[in-house]
Amino acid sequence: MRAMSERRRLVEQEGRRHAVRRGMRGRLHFENMPRLHKLLEFLVRVTLTKDRGVRNVLDVRSEEVEIVSGELPAGFDNTRILLVTDLHIDGVDGLAEKIVSVAGAVDYDFCILGGDYSFGAGSKGSLAYSRMKDVAAELRAKSKVFAVLGNHDRYSTGELLEECGVRVLVNESVCLEKGGDKMYLTGLDDCHYYGADDIELADDGIEDGAFKILVCHSPEAYRQAAEAGYSLYLTGHTHGGQICLPGGIVVVGGATVPRRLLKGRWRHDGMCGYTSRGAGASGVAVRYFCPPEMTVITLRKG
Repeated sequence: MRAMSERRRLVEQEGRRHAVRRGMRGRLHFENMPRLHKLLEFLVRVTLTKDRGVRNVLDVRSEEVEIVSGELPAGFDNTRILLVTDLHIDGVDGLAEKIVSVAGAVDYDFCILGGDYSFGAGSKGSLAYSRMKDVAAELRAKSKVFAVLGNHDRYSTGELLEECGVRVLVNESVCLEKGGDKMYLTGLDDCHYYGADDIELADDGIEDGAFKILVCHSPEAYRQAAEAGYSLYLTGHTHGGQICLPGGIVVVGGATVPRRLLKGRWRHDGMCGYTSRGAGASGVAVRYFCPPEMTVITLRKG
């Protein structure tokens, strides 16, 4: 894991309430609305729907997604990647065990953890810290695991994951080899809250013309990724809306991106992308009309 950047260090030392300010539109992010959190918590209690919302959080399902690319090296055809993001593992009791159970029931070649491991900002000794240690150990026992940090993660969480054998990518890349072919997996530091992402630094040393997959907690770096020649962008952060209208209609997305990037499969300038709904819940530990997911992404040469 690369050393902590000066940008992240300064933000971690601020000690202020987690918030994002990016112009008038940026202030509409869910994490900037503590009063809305309290209002939602009140509403789900008085309407007697909180228990249902919590059960929905625990209804984690595996989502099968196929990504077809003519640029994919033949050796990686049919490679299966398990993407698990936005766990917020201390938000609901039983969620850690559910995630391990779902992961154990599917086949995949390697796992990617997409950030936001705690409900608040977990640090050493916290419930999130201990639960992530158990989850990481279970996942690492089955396959290689790579990870990035999210807007709810301190650098110390990355150090914990590394202790468990997880390869944490902080503005850096790793070369994967299979069947004599190569592809690169790049992980960016959080671009949403910390603003510590550095795609040029992460790209350093990658061969020209290589097939590259970018993992970033938020989809907000999609333009830079496409310009840098990435073929696939894997992300989360938005929770797919988490509390949606019937039909899964997103009310609050939590990222300054076009609505088409808030969940599911998308494209931008020839780059494929996938935004996971996430495996947990944040702000208020409930979900409605937006089930949590752990995504099994199958790469196919097309």
